Amino acid sequence: MFDRVGLAGMGDEALVSALTAATQDEAKVAARRLALIGEVIARQCDGEDDDHAHQVINGWAWAQAAVAAACNLNPYAASKQMRIAQALRDRLPRTAALLASGAVSATVVDAITWRTHLVEDPDALGLIDTAIAAEAAQYGAHSEKQLIGAVDLWVEKFDPDAVVRSRRAAKDLYVEFGDKDDPNGVASFWGRLRVTDTKVLQQRLDALADTVCPNDPRRRGELRAAALAALGVVGPALERLTCACGDPGCEGSGKDPRAGAVTIYVLADQVPAAGQQAPQQTVPGTTGTPESQPTKPETTSESESGGDSEPQTPAAESDPAAPAACHPSPAVMLDGAIIPAHLLAELAAGGAKVQPLTEIAALPTERQYRPSAALTAFVRMRAMTCSFPGCSRAAHRCDLDHLIPWPAGATHPANLAPLCRLHHLLKTFSGWQPTAKPDGSMHWHAPTGNTYTKAPGVALLFPHWNIHTPVPRRRAIRLLDDTDRDTRMPVRTRTRAQDRAQRIKAERVHNATARALEHTHSDSDPPPF
Repeated sequence: MFDRVGLAGMGDEALVSALTAATQDEAKVAARRLALIGEVIARQCDGEDDDHAHQVINGWAWAQAAVAAACNLNPYAASKQMRIAQALRDRLPRTAALLASGAVSATVVDAITWRTHLVEDPDALGLIDTAIAAEAAQYGAHSEKQLIGAVDLWVEKFDPDAVVRSRRAAKDLYVEFGDKDDPNGVASFWGRLRVTDTKVLQQRLDALADTVCPNDPRRRGELRAAALAALGVVGPALERLTCACGDPGCEGSGKDPRAGAVTIYVLADQVPAAGQQAPQQTVPGTTGTPESQPTKPETTSESESGGDSEPQTPAAESDPAAPAACHPSPAVMLDGAIIPAHLLAELAAGGAKVQPLTEIAALPTERQYRPSAALTAFVRMRAMTCSFPGCSRAAHRCDLDHLIPWPAGATHPANLAPLCRLHHLLKTFSGWQPTAKPDGSMHWHAPTGNTYTKAPGVALLFPHWNIHTPVPRRRAIRLLDDTDRDTRMPVRTRTRAQDRAQRIKAERVHNATARALEHTHSDSDPPPF
């Protein structure tokens, strides 16, 4: 793809001209893709009756699953693409025409559709679409801030209450977690609380920070962070913070409750010998590796908080006999977060539970419906995420589903898979049929006739781990008649369209109130002289 055959001989002008044409072609392909997504939505949602619209797996959910699988997107990303496609098809036809001609990029269109999503009046929307289309071809050359300002200018002119305020300003109270720029091993969070709640929380954290001895090396901010995390594990019963002074005689020394909430599952790892391209597969049922291969332990850790657990898949210290290029492997949580090796070591030293991860040969068919703890851990660690194509929800936040319903389908590693609640319902009620393969991958057959494959997450990160699982035969047990299955579909109190309309209405009211307050303050302020 990126070899220089056919490119090296091009002149500079021809090369840049080809780049310009390719950029326009990319926009045209994006327009075609969004048009296809819009048609999928139209076939499932247009003319949907009220009863079906109130079901959890309604037309939108069905279309979302089809788009997510076809485009390899998680449900949130698929919904975003669907909203853009809907806006271009039903709300902004002139902007859609610009994208189809290659005059603007998909990134520009993404910003335009979002900054106009609160506009409800059709006449105002038509004027805004016309104004934006007249100048949108120039937007791509501007920064994101300039682009947003250019779009907001027309929204402000024709529908001031529809100007999208910043997310932080639009929410009175909120807490957000995680940022794409967070370094490995830590996660940022931010938010806004009531001033009284803030004072109470600050006093509680400071009080816990004051319980450590004067020799604790941590700064005030670090102590507050440790106190907040400990409160999340222990709860309001926490009376003092574990001191980090290192003195065993210190009254505050002991195990850190944060580490005690983590379970580290251990499995065998292999380090390639010199000249070897890939680690050799272990023999099914063995926990070791060939004697000629240096080894190092590898772990899968699972964080448990109350009834909800968050599994992780890390590797521990390296073997001294390993090649010099090999370093202690980091932890990999099931949601993809990286835990550096030094933090993993701190957790183990601080009291984290450590136990081996059961090998596949030691996991026979179980007689009961609910899988054992060992089988549950294996299935979740193997998949790492929901087993539906494109879905990235961590396996510990998913249901553990019998692919072939029990008792016809056994409680066996090859008949169990984590499915988030949305895709569990989709499989149960909407005709999506999964088929497990011995390598841990999942083949999905869609009602449309399309097929998709989802590989187990561990196959990429830990290819040496033996997860080969022969698929057992379906047992000759007749299942109960499921002719009334649709009557058991969970329903919503409001349709998705009603929910969206309510959110838009609430944000417009918030914007109108904010504008009225700004106007009142500006009238009461004295002139600046």
